Amino acid sequence: MSSSPKKILLLWGPHVKQEHLIETVDELKKSAGEKGLVAVENLERLVVSDHASSSFDTVHCGTLTPTLTFHPAEVFAEIARVLKPGGSVVIRESVANKDHVPNLRTASKLASALKLSGFVNVSSPVTLPITKTNVENYEDLFAYDDKDVSLIEIRACKPNFEVGASISLSQVNKSTSKPDPNAAKIWMLSADDTLDENVELIDEDDLLDEEDLKKPDPSTLKVCATTKQRKACKNCSCGLAEELEQEVAAKVEKNRSAPASSCGNCYLGDAFRCASCPYLGMPAFKPGEKIVLSDNQLKADA
Repeated sequence: MSSSPKKILLLWGPHVKQEHLIETVDELKKSAGEKGLVAVENLERLVVSDHASSSFDTVHCGTLTPTLTFHPAEVFAEIARVLKPGGSVVIRESVANKDHVPNLRTASKLASALKLSGFVNVSSPVTLPITKTNVENYEDLFAYDDKDVSLIEIRACKPNFEVGASISLSQVNKSTSKPDPNAAKIWMLSADDTLDENVELIDEDDLLDEEDLKKPDPSTLKVCATTKQRKACKNCSCGLAEELEQEVAAKVEKNRSAPASSCGNCYLGDAFRCASCPYLGMPAFKPGEKIVLSDNQLKADA
């Protein structure tokens, strides 16, 4: 008797070879079943992809690019949203074997991040072999030492209830005993009481950091006297309209000079494109086909 079909979501990050992606999808289709489905999504676009809630049985994250992938809290929260109650997530991530390794966190902090995102049954990390390609990527990020870094796989589950679900609680009998009137006095401090000289008060200046003390850029504070916003009025004569036009022109020029995507997956469609791909929103096209971006796509919204 065949198992019920499953819906699996595969998340991929940067530096993924197309043949590796297709190979992984084929492997996942076997576990999904004949009537199952394997969806592919760019990790950088997961939060804005608007997948339906509780629609996937399993999510695989970091299995294609575990070396360079760091999963932030918002990604875990979105994975928990799209998973069905009782669904599972498989995470692969490079972790530090000790604290203070740049760009990496420890396995215990990864497990804590999953728990804080609502996952349960977080498994013990399983150490995976580090390949030569992994080492080259590590050396690009920091002074690599094989004693400081491990590649692990960790699994967790979404609880067997939907996010936001509620149940009624049984009635709790109110206590008939009266509260002790002297108990509240323990937490009171009258104006006549004096503080112990040994109590050290917090200096309010210590609560400010360097960012709080920085003065804002005056150019960002300029607003129109008519609109009371950083938006020029119809008959602008204070120079704000010219400043805003220069800012828009600078953004357009930056977009024109931005390098084209080099991952080789642009023609497959939005699910295979990077977050900075200039072809986002366009339909899939044939490999090698020349696609011309119109001026309207390169202009910033007014």
